[in-house]
Amino acid sequence: MINIVCLKWGDKFSSDYVNNLYYGIKRNTTLNFKLHCFTENSYDVDPAITCHDLPNLNITGWWYKLWLFSDEMPFNHSDKLMFFDLDTIITGNIDDILSYDCPKDLVGLRNFYRPQRFASGLLMWKHGTQTHIWEEFVNDPVKAQACSPDGDQEWTERNAMSWTLWQEEFPNQIYSYKQSCFPTLPHDARIVCYHGTPSIIQSFTETIKNFDGTWPPTTWPKEHWRK
Repeated sequence: MINIVCLKWGDKFSSDYVNNLYYGIKRNTTLNFKLHCFTENSYDVDPAITCHDLPNLNITGWWYKLWLFSDEMPFNHSDKLMFFDLDTIITGNIDDILSYDCPKDLVGLRNFYRPQRFASGLLMWKHGTQTHIWEEFVNDPVKAQACSPDGDQEWTERNAMSWTLWQEEFPNQIYSYKQSCFPTLPHDARIVCYHGTPSIIQSFTETIKNFDGTWPPTTWPKEHWRK
């Protein structure tokens, strides 16, 4: 059994994001898995997904992702955990990715905008090996947030012992929507990561203008982001 975790906090992402992530994984793996959603609001989350209450901490948004490294998580030490950001679409078979045996402490993304930096939209680690990332943060969260303007992923990069990058281990399988999947999906894509705008829903419903350019709606996301 592979334990997959996601985080839903606040109102940025609806339950559809949790449910569609689950069904996207289910369609694209032959392996047994359980999706765990850590949230303060489990309303309308599919009953096939195991929901856990988030602790009431004096932090918000992406900073809760660091808590997933804590010893308070309901798993056994050395259990392999796979984390997906909710703004992710599964578009192809991910058996090899879920079966990956981490050679180092942590697996994360190469930052799509700054390739020399780490990104936390897709993570794998063994429970109990990364508790220091959370413990160092919670010792002084105000200071930690102030010195990490890029958020949880900057803090994780600074405090992780060692890491491997998904794009190096699985080349041409994990893509950025804006960099590589607009307007068409590459034939070899397995996982598509969204960041900023457009969101997944916006990418097939409306035209978005931002610092990256203009993004009219395209059709393929809706084909894959569904129950």
